[in-house]
Amino acid sequence: MTQRKRLYNKTAAGQRIRSCRERLGLSRQKMAEQIGKAEKYYADIERGYCGMSLETMIEISECLG
Repeated sequence: MTQRKRLYNKTAAGQRIRSCRERLGLSRQKMAEQIGKAEKYYADIERGYCGMSLETMIEISECLG
C-alpha cells in the first residue's frame, strides 16, 4: 500500500492564524511580542511566505487558545 505524503500548506495555515488573531482583537505587533518573534517574521508566517518551527507553532497555538 502506498502512503500519500501530506503537505503543509503555509498559506492556508497563515490565513487560519490571522483569522484567529483578528477574532481575538490582537495586532500583529502584539502577537509577535507574545511569541517572542520579530513582527516581520510573524507577518511573513501569516502571509504564507515562510514556514515556522514546531516550537513557534506551539507558541502561536497557545496564544490563540
